[in-house]
Amino acid sequence: MGLYAQDDLSLAQEMYENQDFEATIEYLHSFEIRHAADLLLEADAYHKLKSYEEAIETYDQVLAREEDNIYALMRRGAAYLELGDFSFALKDVRKALRLRPEHPEANFHMGNICYDQDDMKNASKYYRTALHHRPGYPQATYMLGAAKSNLGQFKDAEKAFDQVMEDFPDAVYNLAVVKLEAKNYSEALSLFDQAESKGISTPDLYFFRAESYFFMGDKREACIDYKRAAGLDDSEAAEIYDSYCMKSRKKPNRKKRETIHIEL
Repeated sequence: MGLYAQDDLSLAQEMYENQDFEATIEYLHSFEIRHAADLLLEADAYHKLKSYEEAIETYDQVLAREEDNIYALMRRGAAYLELGDFSFALKDVRKALRLRPEHPEANFHMGNICYDQDDMKNASKYYRTALHHRPGYPQATYMLGAAKSNLGQFKDAEKAFDQVMEDFPDAVYNLAVVKLEAKNYSEALSLFDQAESKGISTPDLYFFRAESYFFMGDKREACIDYKRAAGLDDSEAAEIYDSYCMKSRKKPNRKKRETIHIEL
């Protein structure tokens, strides 16, 4: 790649780092001759836009030029996982790990594959390996917290989420859920309030905050939040609001539901 092309790629990289992904793609399309490096950047931009099929097609072009490009392999695997193509995801990330067993991002993506398959023990192992090779890796720390929460290891989950609250607004919400599961209801309420102040207004937030109020014996506040969750199409909250709040019946036990919201 000549100096001029390298300067052009640097400009595209700057656009990408500024999160102007559509402009990045448009600019890269102006390149007359395509190389693996600029195609990888284009694929990553599609990935950030959640255009997973376009990302995969562009990672394919990278791998046609460099068949052992581990970044294209593991990120194509991540895109396949987003589309629910588990076998293709596993094949790509396994190959990346064979090429670079110590690579933190490859271990992170293998952790995500295990997490997707509800294998929280191995997910935790891969996230820890990623953190061993890249201390402080925020995405791996976040997902380790999610895996530990699903394993019922709430102290470890709290520690992980507490480290990344500045990086991911959802980490505050997740830490609140962990506090709820650990029966630290007052702390959970404070964190749910923080999460709401950061712009999180999902039915899950209102539902689980209502649960915290319920276990603290505050029926009035619990019912306010059950009603909010019900208004956002949470069927379980609607059932509880109708029977417990409106008809003063015994509150139904909480059904099994996803408690950790993943947003990276």
